[in-house]
Amino acid sequence: MSRMIAAEQGEGEGEDRLQRFRRWMAQLDPAGDPARAFAAGLYLSYPRAVSQRIAARLEIAPASTHLLIGGVGSGKSTELLAVKQRLARRTTDTRILYLDVSKGHDIAKVAPGVVIVQVGLALAPPEDERDEDEQYAVRTLRHLAEGYDAHPPDYDDNDGSFHVPGILHPPDRFTDEVVTARDAVQTLRGSQTNLVVLIDGLDRMTNLSAFERVVINDVAALTKDGIGVVLVGPLRSLYGIDHATTQRFDESHYQPWIDQSSSPEVSEFLQHVLRKRLPQEAIGDRELDNLAYFSGGVLRDLVALAQLACLEAYMGDSDTIGPEQVNTAIDTFGRNHMQGLRKTDLDVLERVRKTGSFVHTSDDDLALLMTRRVLEYRHDGRPRYVVHPTINQFLGDMLAETS
Repeated sequence: MSRMIAAEQGEGEGEDRLQRFRRWMAQLDPAGDPARAFAAGLYLSYPRAVSQRIAARLEIAPASTHLLIGGVGSGKSTELLAVKQRLARRTTDTRILYLDVSKGHDIAKVAPGVVIVQVGLALAPPEDERDEDEQYAVRTLRHLAEGYDAHPPDYDDNDGSFHVPGILHPPDRFTDEVVTARDAVQTLRGSQTNLVVLIDGLDRMTNLSAFERVVINDVAALTKDGIGVVLVGPLRSLYGIDHATTQRFDESHYQPWIDQSSSPEVSEFLQHVLRKRLPQEAIGDRELDNLAYFSGGVLRDLVALAQLACLEAYMGDSDTIGPEQVNTAIDTFGRNHMQGLRKTDLDVLERVRKTGSFVHTSDDDLALLMTRRVLEYRHDGRPRYVVHPTINQFLGDMLAETS
């Protein structure tokens, strides 16, 4: 059995059980870098994916701006990478940058200038290939990003220097930092006809005022210079008064969780996502179908459930992932998902479970969406709400305990 699995995965006949399970666990990492999964060929294009529409518009309108919004685990980062791949394949006059702001900056301290500075640094050619203007531009951007030591006016050798901090403070619209960075970006952009920037990571922002300042500063500055932007934003910007931010983009796109009730092909798609990561000998089709259903169509939860089942199989000295391991994984995931819920939350979830009614009028209600206790599906722009399948079975018991 192990030889068959190893041969299918191309790892050779010498792979032992520990190595095999380590490989499966790594391929089922829900928090793994989407770029690595994409490069490894693990991406599976979903019919009518938002990346297709975004890329198509950028092909014919390279300076257009797009806001991509969706729940945690819905695949937004992967769709950005799909946009990058399609543009690279179908255009020859467009440079495409993919930038995860959170990898180079504390997302809790985002301020105007953070995005445009990182765009400029990503544009910079290797140090040994920069001309004098490019060297000056990069130095300017690094001063803005990291701060620098300066001297007071009319200083002499006995005067000390003082540190000018970086851009982590809340300035006003089109601040000095943004204007300075904008000039440097233009220098580093050079003569490239079109430039599209794919900006990831800002969906983790919880301060919507700070997010809006980034939009009206960094995004607006890039747009004024004819640079196309696709920005992943926080789910909350889609609702209530914060919805006004979406109007600052040419198009807003919602990346939904995948509704398995829409067609049989949807469940097959989810199963194929896992089959890309696990060979036939590791898990059967019936177990894949079970994992697909209880994921609720949330790609991150789908992979996380499969990883939990993989762990159960390893702990139980099994060479395959069977029904028992899958059921235990679903139970464990659901119990963990129920933690921290209050009586008021449980009442809302029970109403959603029984009636499908969900009116998110408060931050507490929105938190149920953002943590995927409540799932929102959309058909023709109209929402449909359900409780995450892994916690359905626990609601009655929990309500009885709290009453």
